[in-house]
Amino acid sequence: MIQHTDLIFAPALLPLIGAAAAFCAKSLRGKTSRYLEIAAGCTGLVLPFFALFLLYKSTLYGAVYKGVIGNWYNDVGISYRFDGISWLINFLGFIIALPAWIYAQSEKDTKTFTPLFLIQTAAVGAMAMCADIFNLFVCLEIMGIASYILVASSAKPGAFLASFSYLMISASAMVFFLFGVYGFYRLTGSLSYDSIALGLSLLPDNGGHAAVISLALITGAVVIRVAVMPLYGWLPDAHALAPHAVSAVLSGVLIKTPLFALSRVVDILPSGRAAGELMGYAGAVTAFLAAVISLSQSDVKRLLAYSSISHIGYIVCAWGAAVHAGTHTPEGRILMSAAFGHAVFHAAFKGLLFLSVGITADRTGNRDITALRGAVKFLYRNGEKIPVTFPAFCIGFFSICALPPFNGFLSKSSISLLLAGNWQNVFLIAAGVVTIAAFIRLARIYFPDKNVPSPTYTPLASSTSGSVYISQIFLSLICLCSGLFGPFLLHTFSRILSGGLREWPFSARSFYTIPGIIKIIFYSAAGFGLYTLSNTHSVNRVLYLIKERPRSFDGLFTAFGLGLAATAAWMLFR
Repeated sequence: MIQHTDLIFAPALLPLIGAAAAFCAKSLRGKTSRYLEIAAGCTGLVLPFFALFLLYKSTLYGAVYKGVIGNWYNDVGISYRFDGISWLINFLGFIIALPAWIYAQSEKDTKTFTPLFLIQTAAVGAMAMCADIFNLFVCLEIMGIASYILVASSAKPGAFLASFSYLMISASAMVFFLFGVYGFYRLTGSLSYDSIALGLSLLPDNGGHAAVISLALITGAVVIRVAVMPLYGWLPDAHALAPHAVSAVLSGVLIKTPLFALSRVVDILPSGRAAGELMGYAGAVTAFLAAVISLSQSDVKRLLAYSSISHIGYIVCAWGAAVHAGTHTPEGRILMSAAFGHAVFHAAFKGLLFLSVGITADRTGNRDITALRGAVKFLYRNGEKIPVTFPAFCIGFFSICALPPFNGFLSKSSISLLLAGNWQNVFLIAAGVVTIAAFIRLARIYFPDKNVPSPTYTPLASSTSGSVYISQIFLSLICLCSGLFGPFLLHTFSRILSGGLREWPFSARSFYTIPGIIKIIFYSAAGFGLYTLSNTHSVNRVLYLIKERPRSFDGLFTAFGLGLAATAAWMLFR
């Protein structure tokens, strides 16, 4: 009989088994190869849900499975820990990876995509249960290597350069991560989180400045993977030029899960709370500035990419507040639940937007917001007799604009209620208004405009596989269900993180209040007003200057260095 201690490894092992089968499929031909590849995808992306289902009840009531792989000694073995945050990270990873993989099956050749995609997913599963700081580095690197190749696999102009930029920035950051690992190992002679924390507690001043700087190096390296401003420069090109399925996973999973894995690392030192405070401030500023930059974009996928950075700001702001309050305190757990709730809901609606807007751009052969018009009619004339893409976009649009009863309304409102009275909340509200303006601008591509002549489109693809529609319907249902049952889901996330305690303070009535609805109407009107204002010549000129601002490797590396120095100084002297 399979024990829970065996099931916890399934989210990492099953995708690896599927990847091996997918590699074998490359050596075969015809339908046999195709059937084996589909079986590999189902093995790696469907079967893990059964493992998570069987682990759900025990995890909900606070079960923690930990140990050392192979029964080695703690000092030399690979430590693992499967708990509530591990279950949630895996849930986030697979709930987005499955529809993204289904969408990718519309491509002519997926024999290389599938194994790499499964390896990337396995790395997420391994990272979720990692309790060893060096192997956290290994998991992050595997995720990164798979991502570099998948971004370049689109073969679009500039995709290889975007992939190389992503590689260079990420690899440089991970060098500093290794310096942080070395610092902790030199102080304690250990690599597991628990052993490092115990070793530091036995040292004067918990290891002093050396320990604080080591933690700052690790935090800074993960933050650049998360793309918090000003360390975001690699992300827009990577997301905009990657295949649409890869963009959905990059935005929905890969830039978020390292943040939640980091929450275990910052608990090693008391100064980790100061790092959380700084991250919370950076998240609020990121949410607003990235939303403004998204409003200035003319490329549909770049707009979505900058919007992803903005919503990462929401998540980082709540995450930072949770770490600052203490992840083991009720307040910290509630804030962490809100951060994770928005991570899941954003992954669903942003993945849906990447897929729906991506197929629209492919079918019309146009990605320019200022030129693309009448896409609804064009999609119908070119084979989409039963409308799927436009309704899917509408669901994503209402969700990202935080309109009730869609899921974005619930997750954004929970963060806003928890941060009420803090200056960060002002930035988050302003970011929400700008987001509405940006997505009204994006929505114009589906409607005719008498002021813009309808161009004659030359589609890049004359037919579309049913897998494209299945994936959009799948994510649309997730968005709708998580909107209708959002309060229950947020409460469940909180119970999982708290080991079964009923700490979540909000019910459905907390969100659907008359003052709350009035605020939503006001913010929506403000967003529409900002959209109208953005079409004026003077504001349009400012947005053009924002879009064409200079960007370079030098600037990003400088920002990374200054960010590391600021983080270390904040932790040392706060």
